[in-house]
Amino acid sequence: MKKIILLLAVFSSALLHSQEKNFIDKPYLEVQGKADTLVTPNRIYIDVLISEKDTKGKKSVEELESEMLSKLKSLGIDTEKNVTMQDMMSNYKKFFLKQTDIQKAKSYSILVYDAKSTAKVFIGLEEVGISNVRIDKLEHSEERKLQLLMNTKAMENAKANAISFTKPLGQNIGKAIYIGNVNNVVNGLAGSAAGIRIRGAASMKKYDMQAQDYSSNIEFEKISISSSIGVRFALE
Repeated sequence: MKKIILLLAVFSSALLHSQEKNFIDKPYLEVQGKADTLVTPNRIYIDVLISEKDTKGKKSVEELESEMLSKLKSLGIDTEKNVTMQDMMSNYKKFFLKQTDIQKAKSYSILVYDAKSTAKVFIGLEEVGISNVRIDKLEHSEERKLQLLMNTKAMENAKANAISFTKPLGQNIGKAIYIGNVNNVVNGLAGSAAGIRIRGAASMKKYDMQAQDYSSNIEFEKISISSSIGVRFALE
């Protein structure tokens, strides 16, 4: 039995070596294909922490919660659909809460669809005494579809590169015999809002204007969706 296993192992090793040698012996050209696009995020997730500390104990968490929901409704936010309560421990590190404060706080996630609505939420919540507000992440609803499109364009770019190399030599490229080194990147930060800025909203940090009067033309930095693929084409 041991002899059979040993013979199978030797045969498998020889077969793999033969296949690898045959592959290397074939003339081929290895090229890189890249493609990218920029899209404006249309799904913005805002983290909100309501705490009695925001009003120095003058209002309860329940009162702040009620005022927050009323303010969001006045801003056109669908609170039934786009406002969800989060696990408090998930936001423990985000807002650097002391453990003793967790009992007197609630955490929410608000979904909006553009930068202007984001600014209104920030300003509107400040107006009702809620200042622990942060952008959690930015996404695009067609992100997956766009990534697949970039993969296709990267492959087309790789083929065009291969043709540009072989045409002056009077050679043709054949089938792709290897595809690897695939690298898909969204914004370089995988959709995280870290480092993302809102253009034209420098004064938003000051919260010195009424949310309902806010009409500045602001927009988020666009999300970059890119694809990079290495391809080996057989030479004919």
